[in-house]
Amino acid sequence: MNIVRKRLHILYVLLLLVMSGMVTSCFDDEFSTSSEHVLSFSTDSVKFDTIFTEQGTATKTFKVYNNHEKSLLITSIILADAEKSGFFINVDGTKGPDVYNIEVPAKDSIFVFVEITPKKTNSNLPFLIKDSIVFLTNGVRQDVKLEAYGQDALRLRGEIVTADTEYTSEKPYIIYDSLVVESGATLTLLPGTQLYMHDKAKIVLRGRLLSEGTQTEPVVLRGDRMDNMFSYLPYDRLPGQWDGMYVSKDSYNNQFVHTIMRGTVNGMVLDSSDMSQEKIKIHNSILHNSKGNLLTINQSKVTITNSEISNGAGALIMCDGGVVNVIQCTLANYFSLFEVIREPMLVFNRFDDTSLPTPPNAIFDNTIVVGSSRIISPSDIVDYTNILFRNCMFTVSGSDDANFINSIWGAEPMFNCVGGDVYYYDYRISTTESSAYRMGSESYLTPELRTDMYGVERPMGVNPDVGAYQVVELEIEN
Repeated sequence: MNIVRKRLHILYVLLLLVMSGMVTSCFDDEFSTSSEHVLSFSTDSVKFDTIFTEQGTATKTFKVYNNHEKSLLITSIILADAEKSGFFINVDGTKGPDVYNIEVPAKDSIFVFVEITPKKTNSNLPFLIKDSIVFLTNGVRQDVKLEAYGQDALRLRGEIVTADTEYTSEKPYIIYDSLVVESGATLTLLPGTQLYMHDKAKIVLRGRLLSEGTQTEPVVLRGDRMDNMFSYLPYDRLPGQWDGMYVSKDSYNNQFVHTIMRGTVNGMVLDSSDMSQEKIKIHNSILHNSKGNLLTINQSKVTITNSEISNGAGALIMCDGGVVNVIQCTLANYFSLFEVIREPMLVFNRFDDTSLPTPPNAIFDNTIVVGSSRIISPSDIVDYTNILFRNCMFTVSGSDDANFINSIWGAEPMFNCVGGDVYYYDYRISTTESSAYRMGSESYLTPELRTDMYGVERPMGVNPDVGAYQVVELEIEN
C-alpha cells in the first residue's frame, strides 16, 4: 500500500512540475504590441478561374507568417463580404467567416484555406466576384484579395431528347449521368455551345447529332472540372474526365463541324451499321486526349476532313472494318500523361474478312501520321489492297509500295508545341522548314478544303501543306 501511495505522490509532483512549466512558458512567450510588427503573406491575392454557380471549388491555401522575435496576436480575421460573395475561409482549423484571437508564435506561420460556391445570378455572361480577408494585428489592418469569375449553367441529369432540339451558347450545359438523343430526334448544337460533362457522363446517339460550330465559335465537349490537378496542370488537359460518345446502330448522318471533343475515357465509338449511309462526317474538328481509343469505327461509313485526332493511350483510329476516308488531317500521338500507350496509332481489323457484307476500305490523303507510339508499318498491311495512303507524312523510315504512294518518310513535322512540362499540345505547323510544307496533292482538295481549320487559305495552283493546318508564312518588313 505504501508503494502505491509513493507512486501516486511522485505522479502528483510530476504533474505539478509540468503545469508549472506550462504556466511559466506562457508568461515567457510575450506578444509584441508594436504597430511595426505585422504579418507577412505568401501571396497578396487568391484567384480562381471561371467556376460554375452553385458548385463548390477545390480548396486553395496561403500562409500567414510572423517573421518577428515575439509572438503576434491576430485580433480578428474577417471575410469582408462573405454573405454576398460566396467565399468560405478556414484559419488553421477554425471556420470563418469571422475568426478571432489567433496566436502566431515567433518565427512561425499559420495556414488559411479558401473555397467559393458562387451564387446563381441568372446572367448569361461570366461575372467577376471579389472579396477580401481582413487581418487586424496590433491595430494594423492588412488584407488578402480574393477573386473569381462565376458562370451560370444549365444542369441536365439523365437528359433524354425525344424531339428536334437546339442547344445554344447562351449558357454552358453541365451533363450529369447521360445525354441521350432518341431515335427520330435531332439535337443541334449551335455555334459556341459548350457541354461540360461530369465524371462518367456519356452521350448516346440513337437519333442524330448536328454539331454546328464555326471557326470563331466552336462547339466544345469537355469535362466539367475547372480546377487544377497541380498549379501548372488544369484538369481540362487530362484524359478520363468523362466517358465519351456512343453512336448507335441506327444513327446516321451525324455531323461534327468545328467541334472540339476532349478529355474522354473511350472517345467516340460507332456501332456497326448499314454502310450505304454515312454514319458521321467530322470536319474542321478536334478529337483529343483519351484514356482509350479516340475514334472506334465498327463497320461504319465515316468521312474525316481538315481535322485533328490526337493523344490517346489507345489507337487514334481503330477500324473494325468500315469505309473510311481521311483527307487533309493531322493524326498525332505524343500522349505521355500517367498512361502507357497500348495500341498503334492506326489499327485495321477484319480488313481481310471476305464474309463482311460491305468490303472494308480505308483511304488517307494529304494526312500527317506521326507520334511517339508505333504508327503502322508497310508490313502490317502488305497483303491488303483496300488500305491506301497517298501523299501522307510519317516520322518513321519506310518506302512506297502499293499501299503507300508519294509518302514523306522519316519526316519532321515541326509542330508548335508537343507536351513539355505543362502537357500543352499545339499541332499546328510552326515553320516552312516542316517536312509537311507543300508536300500534299492539290488533286484531293474539294472546295471546302481550300482553307484549313483556322481559315488559312490553301492557294490555287500550289501544293497544299500536309495535315489539317496550313503553314502561315509571316512577311518580314524591311
